[in-house]
Amino acid sequence: MENLIVLSKVKKFIKDKADCNTSSGFFEPLNADIIKSCRDAVTHAQKLGRKTVMGKDFNLYVETPVDEVLVVASKVKKMIKDEAGLSTSAQAIQQLTIRVQTICLAAIENAKADKRKTVMDRDFVAPTSLT
Repeated sequence: MENLIVLSKVKKFIKDKADCNTSSGFFEPLNADIIKSCRDAVTHAQKLGRKTVMGKDFNLYVETPVDEVLVVASKVKKMIKDEAGLSTSAQAIQQLTIRVQTICLAAIENAKADKRKTVMDRDFVAPTSLT
C-alpha cells in the first residue's frame, strides 16, 4: 500500500501538540483511512460528473486553511489520477491534512486517557465528524 502521509511531519505534529511519541503501528491505519477517504471523494466527484476531486468531495469538509500539509500531495494526486483519471484540487489536499490532524488529536486524547506518552495503533479512531 502506497504511503500517502508524511510520517516525519505527522510525528512532529503529535510531538508539538502533546509531547507524545508515535509508534510505527499508528501509521498503517492512518494511511489506510486516508486512502479510503480519497476513494470515497473520487466516487462523490464522479457521481456529480466532475473531472476534479475537490475539497467538498470529502465527507468531513471544513473551510479551514492548513499551515503545513501532512500528506504527500504528489502521491495523492497520482493515486487519484491512476485509479480514476481525475485531477485533484489543492483544497482536497488541505481536507486530507485536516483529517490527519483530527485523527491525531483524537489519538493523543486516547493515549492520555490510558496514561501513555506514546500514540499507538489502538488509539486510532476514524472521525465521523470534525468538531
